[in-house]
Amino acid sequence: MIESIASPDLLPLKGELKAKLVTPRKIILFWDISELPIKITELFFNRKFEDLIQVVRIFDVTDLYFNGKNAHYYHEIPVPYGKGHWFIKGLTENRSFIAEIGVYITGTEFFPLYRSNCIHTPSPEIPNGHVSQQDFLQFKRYEEQPPKWMDQVSTYSYYLNPNSLEEKNE
Repeated sequence: MIESIASPDLLPLKGELKAKLVTPRKIILFWDISELPIKITELFFNRKFEDLIQVVRIFDVTDLYFNGKNAHYYHEIPVPYGKGHWFIKGLTENRSFIAEIGVYITGTEFFPLYRSNCIHTPSPEIPNGHVSQQDFLQFKRYEEQPPKWMDQVSTYSYYLNPNSLEEKNE
């Protein structure tokens, strides 16, 4: 996955948020982490950027001409702005989504920094002529079943350098 993150077609241009479909119900968002939006936000609102809550909003804009306020619904996910990318999973199938990354100035006042392109999640039916049935079923199976190695590896696992283990065993 590291190769695809560094791919030039995924890297955002200045002032851009890009969305890319990873699996039928998961997207990855990439954004420009320049200092300009941080400085503008701090100067305009007279608040330190790191004191503001940084979030991604995912809007369902299926069959809409989205004007920023007329989405069917939206979800918010707190994200670290300085990371530059974030995975969003659990999206509804056969829907269109647009994302915004921004900050909360007050408890209810959201200030968007960037807006993404529109992404459409595929329907569960096998598309006609676009993907072979076997490829589609394998893609769907991957989405529904976690990899087997997930049982052995935890996000809290401690990783050692194999060379240091050999030195300690001698």
